[in-house]
Amino acid sequence: MNGSPTRHKNRLLPAVLWLLSLLPSLAFSQEETVVRPDFSNVLVTPKLLRDSAHVYTFDSVRSEAVAAQFVLSKTPYLSFGADASAWWLSFTVKNELPNHKTLILWLNRKNFDAFSLLQQKPDGTFQKYGDVGAAFYDDSRFALSNGYYIAVLMQPGENKFWAKASNEVGSMYLGLSLHSPDHFALKSRQNVLLFGLFLGVMLVSILFALQLYIMYRDPMYLFYLAYVAVVLLREAYNHSAVINLFPVMQRHGISFLMVATYGLFYRYFIRLWELDKWLDRVTKWYLVAMFVLTGVFGILVKYEHGPLMQVIFTAAMLSILVITIISVIVIVRNFRTNIRARIVVFAFLPLAFAFILNLLRNINVLPNYPFIQYAVMWGFILEAGVFAVAFIRWHGFVDSDRHVLQLKLSMEQQENLLAVQAAEQKVKDRIARDLHDDIAASMSGIRILSKVAHQQFAHKVPEAAPLLEQISKSAQSTLESISDLIWAVKPHPDYLNDIADRMREYAQKFLDAKDIDYQLNIPRNLPVMELDIESRRNTYLIFKEAINNAMKHSECTQMDISLLADAEKLTLLVADNGIGFDVEEKGSSGVGLGSMNKRAHDIGGELKITSEPGKGTRVSFWLPVK
Repeated sequence: MNGSPTRHKNRLLPAVLWLLSLLPSLAFSQEETVVRPDFSNVLVTPKLLRDSAHVYTFDSVRSEAVAAQFVLSKTPYLSFGADASAWWLSFTVKNELPNHKTLILWLNRKNFDAFSLLQQKPDGTFQKYGDVGAAFYDDSRFALSNGYYIAVLMQPGENKFWAKASNEVGSMYLGLSLHSPDHFALKSRQNVLLFGLFLGVMLVSILFALQLYIMYRDPMYLFYLAYVAVVLLREAYNHSAVINLFPVMQRHGISFLMVATYGLFYRYFIRLWELDKWLDRVTKWYLVAMFVLTGVFGILVKYEHGPLMQVIFTAAMLSILVITIISVIVIVRNFRTNIRARIVVFAFLPLAFAFILNLLRNINVLPNYPFIQYAVMWGFILEAGVFAVAFIRWHGFVDSDRHVLQLKLSMEQQENLLAVQAAEQKVKDRIARDLHDDIAASMSGIRILSKVAHQQFAHKVPEAAPLLEQISKSAQSTLESISDLIWAVKPHPDYLNDIADRMREYAQKFLDAKDIDYQLNIPRNLPVMELDIESRRNTYLIFKEAINNAMKHSECTQMDISLLADAEKLTLLVADNGIGFDVEEKGSSGVGLGSMNKRAHDIGGELKITSEPGKGTRVSFWLPVK
């Protein structure tokens, strides 16, 4: 417990340092900037003059009458809102060094049309620097530095500067700061690293969304891909002179397009129609309006309808602010009940907060604090990371649920199959019971009565004796067939050993009665194999037919019987030392050969009979098994 405050401090320290890194590293600002030997960097707080009629020139603003109208800005973070006026800036830099000093004037934004700079040297001469701004898309002075830079030469003494900033469409906000070359190089490298991180995350997110769409064919990932691509264009315009695809659209219509694409993804991802049908209808119409507005705004920019564009831009910014707040309310309200809403909360809230600050700055409610721009970029990075993890976990849960459902379906199918098999077995048991109780009992009665009749009337009516004997034999044969049928349909946990037991019983009963010496090679530990009714019944009947044929026709005195099984097949062999026969002459007819071949064929087995006159007979049967 004593160490817990230290642990909390250790946890908070990285977060505090990160937040401080978003704040400007510039220490102070003042009306007159002083350059000393230890100079590194400073914010510039200029005096401002609004020129709504665009009537002033550099010559006029330097006159005493106009110079008196300049008002010192309350903040170095300048934000002018959607104002088409030209704004004049005036500031002084005092170089206390005995020699010249080259400094970098950094304008940390790219969202203005033009920025013109004039310097009055201590000797009274003037230096005019080239214009920078969005009107000069290929300006080399903007390169991965999050804004334009102008190299200025400071003469010893006071150096007065006048600047004109103009922006006809949208909002204008900028920050002026002076840097030593070394410090500016360090600042540029930091911006390059941040933009490189952002660019990598965005490109990975695009490839990731594309892969997910290919895998799952869910249009939600196309909406997410489009949103990430628009975000990439937006930030690329703000931070890179290299990526300038559709620069007019990137500057004027990118915000509308970004809201539209994110709205599509947001609506589809959280299933807004399930949470609030009324809000879903409003959202659909709003998104349509954003797409239309993107096109309309592009047309207005092309034909330079500045005043109308300012009205539309201001109204659109306010509507984006309102819809952002509503979206946050919806996801927060459904945080506990909707897992998708929880994902969006963690992913979108930081970015939504950054966007709200961004929009308030755009409409001149907040100053142009540098951390706002960095917060938006970090919000994008955080959002992409959260959604990437969420998509992976989401599909992990989906695949897990799908697997569970498949298992449940498989179990239900197995249960249904077992139920059908149980019902079938119930019918078979009833048939077997009926055969045993009714038909078998009747045939047994016929056999007994025919024997009694044969004993009583054979000597009185000799011609009836063969008929009575035939009736008795037919009844006995029918009883055996019924017994075999009942055995075949009865379930048994070990079908193969059950067949083996019945074969032993049959061979012993009839071969002993015929006084035939026999050798049984039927193991008592055969593998457990489940044979269907047809395979079980036909295998046993082939065995019986082979035994009966040998007893009736072979005149044998010895017989070898074997039943073997392995993982692939069941093998039955019946061989005798009888008189044999010509297999080619007999063919498939006679001596039950046709019946045996048909039974083997019906169950997918193979039957081979080898015999020659005087050399006995060998019956071989193979049945593939699982």
